[in-house]
Amino acid sequence: MAVVLVSLIILGGIGLLCGIALAIASRVFAVKLDPRIEIIEKALPGANCGGCGFPSCHAYAQNMVEGGAEPNRCVLCDAEAVGKISNVLGKAAATIEKKIAAIKCYGGSTAVKSFDYGGIPSCRAASLYSGGDKLCSYSCLGFGDCVEACPFSALSRSGREAPIVSRDRCTGCGNCVAVCPKNVIVLIPRKASIHIACNSKEKGKVVRQVCEVGCISCNRCIKKCPESALSMQDNRVCIDYSKCTSCGLCIEECPRKIIKDINPREEASRAVNQ
Repeated sequence: MAVVLVSLIILGGIGLLCGIALAIASRVFAVKLDPRIEIIEKALPGANCGGCGFPSCHAYAQNMVEGGAEPNRCVLCDAEAVGKISNVLGKAAATIEKKIAAIKCYGGSTAVKSFDYGGIPSCRAASLYSGGDKLCSYSCLGFGDCVEACPFSALSRSGREAPIVSRDRCTGCGNCVAVCPKNVIVLIPRKASIHIACNSKEKGKVVRQVCEVGCISCNRCIKKCPESALSMQDNRVCIDYSKCTSCGLCIEECPRKIIKDINPREEASRAVNQ
């Protein structure tokens, strides 16, 4: 019995000494965090969506203080929050431009298939088989990897049609852009209205053979634009949103109807002013 008591006392003493040593070490070797990190993190939304390019709001806050990241990278912060963070950092208030995801393909079921794909129902997996089962190598594959990746449930789809973006839910975090193997999702200014819903770089003759609604590079929209906001790059019509006034003339001119108005508020305002 005495041996047991002595053993317990010795073990207890060792445990106490180890605890004291750990407590001292935790104070001596403690890494002191800049108090601004906690203040900034509280100003962030806490969604940890990754839209800023960092894995969490804490990591973003820490990098703003220690790494120089700009305070306007959070897609969920409004101007007030960005201003508060800028004040904490001692910087001038940064401007923010809200963005929204847009789908550069409306082909969906109308795109001609090159073979019957029976593999894993994933865009990334399907793209490994000759780029997917669509003859158009730039087409949306329609398996919904982007829908699964969206942390805000802003994307939805039916069958293998191209996904639909909810303006009310989309924050422009870019997660859908990152997972799309065909690069058919882009981020555009939220205030933008006009969008070219075709991702193909092929010439018109080829596009006609593989898709009923693809852009045929006819240039009619470019010639019609009074602001020179449209241009042709690699057989693909591109929009300079700094010039576009959302007049809608390109929409009316497009023979394939792949120029879309994706902002219903702008569309209603334009109709009233006409």
